[in-house]
Amino acid sequence: MMRAETLRQRPALRGLVVGLGIALAWVLGAIGLQRNLQRACELREWPELSSCPVSDEAVPAQVRDLRARIAANPGDSASWLALALLSGQPGGVAPLDEAAVMATASRMAPQDPLLLRVQVSRALQREQWTLVVPGLVRLVQEQDDGGAMLVLAALVARPQARDALLAAVQPGTTWLEPVLRHLDAAGVPAVLAMPLVAKALPLKLISARTGQALMRSLKASGQWQEAQALWVVLVGGAVPLLFNGGFEQGFIADGFDWELRDEGPSKAGALIEQPALGERGRVLQVEFTGRPVAQPLVRQVLVLPPGSYGFAGDYMGRQMRTEQGLVWTFNCVAGDRELARTPALLDTQGQWRSMSVALAVPPDCRAVVLQLKAQLDSEALTGLRGQMSFDAFRLEAR
Repeated sequence: MMRAETLRQRPALRGLVVGLGIALAWVLGAIGLQRNLQRACELREWPELSSCPVSDEAVPAQVRDLRARIAANPGDSASWLALALLSGQPGGVAPLDEAAVMATASRMAPQDPLLLRVQVSRALQREQWTLVVPGLVRLVQEQDDGGAMLVLAALVARPQARDALLAAVQPGTTWLEPVLRHLDAAGVPAVLAMPLVAKALPLKLISARTGQALMRSLKASGQWQEAQALWVVLVGGAVPLLFNGGFEQGFIADGFDWELRDEGPSKAGALIEQPALGERGRVLQVEFTGRPVAQPLVRQVLVLPPGSYGFAGDYMGRQMRTEQGLVWTFNCVAGDRELARTPALLDTQGQWRSMSVALAVPPDCRAVVLQLKAQLDSEALTGLRGQMSFDAFRLEAR
């Protein structure tokens, strides 16, 4: 008790130990992460000791007092942990055998998360990835440590750490999903995580929600082939060139399915549903309300190898009031260059009709969008009335 009182009374010992959050943040600065050290200082307090740093001149006195505490109580794990931190301070301190201090601290507090952070911090400084990654994985899985998640996310961009990261993707592990969610915060493109994702998917370590978020990020950055490869795995195998062309399934968000505009019914110029129509089953039905229509009404992004293709499908118009009708167009996503369009789709008095068009995809068109539009932008602005239904869409290579 007397020693504890002495520690509290010494001004030099207020802020004795820089908490591991600070030590780790200092190391992470070397790999490009910006951390708020003062906030870490406030959150990572040691027992009876402030975690806020003090001047280098005070360090020898700190070491002496820690040694005195340890001499009085050799099992004082908190003091050993504090000494372990001080043993690796840049610039050196009182003569300390860092390896011996760390070994003793490990015996005194083998499961202490702060010690694990110290060990990870040391290994990060030395770029010992086979030690860094397992330690960070433990912090994520056992402590739900957000800082460790951010570090692992940053390491995804380090080729030197890739083998250690891949080795950590094992059945039953839970660290990868939260790390993937931190990629944006770490400034790491999602495409760099695809080797980890490819190993994790067969092990069922990635949920559909995380997969959708990854696809959204990959698509936003123009990584179309990687996004589609992930899509194929998530939907369970090979998919046709045009997905859900019969409109029998509900639409899957963020993938390579049909995409609709997110508009409330009270404001929408077109209400889109998938009703069942007898033997045809479900169809895509567009009901125009007379309000302005945002273009395009519906779309699907396609990743197609360069070459020639044929598109065909069925449509039916009821009481359509339009001058030049609707049209399906194929456009390159980059630059919105039009590749093909169907003939104008007008009222058919409730009869199903066929439509078709041929298109050629050039080598520089990495993704194509198939989209439904009013043929005249002026009609989209003034609004249309009537109903148009679609079914049995097919896209084949020629």
